[in-house]
Amino acid sequence: MRATRIVIDQYRSIEHIDLTIPEGKPLVLFGPNNAGKSNIISAISRILGERFATYIEMQDSDYFMRDKAKYPNALIGCHFDSPYYYPKYGAPVCECYVQYCSESSQNTYCDSRGNKLYISNADRSAIQAYLVDAERSINYQLSYSSKYTLLSKFSHAVHAALSDDDRDSLNNAFTQIKSVFEGVSEYSTFADHFAETVKESVQGFVHKLEVDFSAYDPNNYANAMRILAKEGDDVRAFEEFGTGEQQVLLMAFAKAYMQTFGTDSIVLVLEEPEAHLHPLAQRWLKEYIYDLCASGIQVIVSTHSTDFVDPSNLEGAVRIWKDERGVTNATQLSLTALTKQCIQMGVPSGKASAMGIGRFYQAKLNAEVIRGLFARKVLLVEGATETLALPLYFKRAGFSPAAIGLEIVGCGGKGNMPSLYRLFTAYGIECFCLFDADESSCSNKELSSLLSISNMKLHTTSFEVGFNYAYFSTDFESTASDEIEGYPAMVQDAKQNYHINGKPAVARFVAELSTTVPSFVNELIAALAEPTAQPQAIAPAISQIEPVNYFDNDLDIPF
Repeated sequence: MRATRIVIDQYRSIEHIDLTIPEGKPLVLFGPNNAGKSNIISAISRILGERFATYIEMQDSDYFMRDKAKYPNALIGCHFDSPYYYPKYGAPVCECYVQYCSESSQNTYCDSRGNKLYISNADRSAIQAYLVDAERSINYQLSYSSKYTLLSKFSHAVHAALSDDDRDSLNNAFTQIKSVFEGVSEYSTFADHFAETVKESVQGFVHKLEVDFSAYDPNNYANAMRILAKEGDDVRAFEEFGTGEQQVLLMAFAKAYMQTFGTDSIVLVLEEPEAHLHPLAQRWLKEYIYDLCASGIQVIVSTHSTDFVDPSNLEGAVRIWKDERGVTNATQLSLTALTKQCIQMGVPSGKASAMGIGRFYQAKLNAEVIRGLFARKVLLVEGATETLALPLYFKRAGFSPAAIGLEIVGCGGKGNMPSLYRLFTAYGIECFCLFDADESSCSNKELSSLLSISNMKLHTTSFEVGFNYAYFSTDFESTASDEIEGYPAMVQDAKQNYHINGKPAVARFVAELSTTVPSFVNELIAALAEPTAQPQAIAPAISQIEPVNYFDNDLDIPF
């Protein structure tokens, strides 16, 4: 069984979110702090976690907009690729929702149409989520604290696999072990005293209670097994291992369980798996997570690291953000919807297909571009000249791009700018384009059409600024030379005295050496400080269910 969709209505900061879980790849939730990623993780833990979701009480902070009086209900659901529940009458059900009410006694399992479901432990054990939170302690999951921990599930599976001969052999072995303990006077004396005390304490009760100190549980022989962490030949406590090692140990245990038994399905939920990891270790962990998904384990990740957003998994990359009301939104792009967006923004329909668009962006996206997906606004520039020089001029002018959530993204040439503009716009990220108007190597036609630029001013040293764009009438170097005193001499100094060649390196050298802020930089800063039109993020091309309409639409409440 595989989880296919997560639906959340009116829970904490979430009004309505519908997420599609990709097959064979992780679902990656990324976005700024306090955007609501943890609220999504909490909802998933409720519907797929070890406890009955209906028994988990709603705290005041769990109600939408923190207003229990106005929004007394919440709905969390999961869809599956095979039947999850078999009702006494009617067709099997491939979904499960929990509806929370202001009175916890009224909480109930239901389907997406509100029909009540009578979920059992057997139903729930068919697929279960295991959360590795920011604390990274795996002691709980590798213990017998409840029958739903990973170690408990493993021990039950092993116990069920034992033959009668296996059980006889274990009985004999455990009897021998017990006899050794009984030979220790301290053990036998305490056992006798304890048994006698219990016997005296329960007189008058209907049921008889006896105490037996055994080395095993005949109801589950495998409960005697323990997971030991070792460093060389020495046994270590889990706490002695780094947080990264702990989560990898748990993932390895889950993978081995699935490979061995393959009956119950596992969903691993990893909260900020990159925390406390070296950059190279983060990239290795990302590869390991993708291997886990390929082996059949589903993984859901919340992250602040660009390493976990992979160009080959655009459909699994979900941007989490809050709108002006403080309500959490999720932008997840299906390739079909992204293709439609590209066609609406000028790509000829005959040249666009979901497969082609997917492969195109997989080839085009790099670490620099992916960083832009984490920003509130991106400044798209042609290449290294701008990415190296502009930050120095911005700093000298007292402007911090990071302070307003701005990322400078090099496009690798003007010809790539339209495709990246379409992608960031589809994700609902504000875009501002900066480019050279010189057409010696690339025409301005596509960009001017995309950005609605008419009557471009060409072949001068001027700098032109529009609503969501700015351009150098010729190129960066021509305008900089015109506005920075001593520019030609600094360029010559870089080449002759420091052997610095190439436009990007020279531009950075001049920016470091110059003591002035060119006027085009001030104009650019003023334009970037103004909000551009908020792009309309597109919805995934999947079937949507109607949200349960048990709330009104008055959302004028601060979060």
